[in-house]
Amino acid sequence: MSGKFFVFVLLFTLTAFVGECQMYLADVDFDKIGEHSVERYLNEQIEKNVSTFEELKPSLTPESSTAGFAFVEREYIVKDSLNSVWCHYVNTNPAEAWNAGKSNFAMLVSKSHNAIYYPNQQAGSIEKGQIIYLNLNVLKGLKKLCAAFEITNLDNEKKNIEFSYLEDNITHGKQDLQFIETAKGYTKIVHRSYFKSKSKLRDHFLYPYFHTRLTNNYHRNMKRLFSQSLN
Repeated sequence: MSGKFFVFVLLFTLTAFVGECQMYLADVDFDKIGEHSVERYLNEQIEKNVSTFEELKPSLTPESSTAGFAFVEREYIVKDSLNSVWCHYVNTNPAEAWNAGKSNFAMLVSKSHNAIYYPNQQAGSIEKGQIIYLNLNVLKGLKKLCAAFEITNLDNEKKNIEFSYLEDNITHGKQDLQFIETAKGYTKIVHRSYFKSKSKLRDHFLYPYFHTRLTNNYHRNMKRLFSQSLN
């Protein structure tokens, strides 16, 4: 076998292997999602000629500038050690963590495991690169929206989690969770949100209100799950 032919065969094999490893939006089992808002959002992505989940990009990376973005910050206290609370937030099954009443977990895409996880499945811990789809219940169920974001940073040393809305989301931006030890040995979670859309009304009035309700609900659910894990 000549050197050129060997290289050709190798490249062809690698290309075929990469193609097989890619996850396609068309492979999603809509019957397992159970949320029309998420199904509609996925179909819109497919209609925009998005074929694979690898094509989806976050609207902001950890290095992106947040100049021009609106900003909301909330603090939450968990009366336990920093390491315990951090491990709980990182290792809680996302399907349980994000199933918090005002938000319903619909699907998680794991690029590292080449797998899609649906409600009632064990998706393991959160990892950088995961894409999570949620159904958001606003106005007491009268209005439902889909939110899709990617975990863009998970820093065990600095105790930081960051996730960003996808580029085709209605709102662009990111959420940053910083875990800090308090003087009493408790854990303070500083939840910062940066957001921007095409509507000033949404950014200045609607988003901060509904976002605060959703984040409060999320952290309340995580505290509940943490208490259960201690019993």
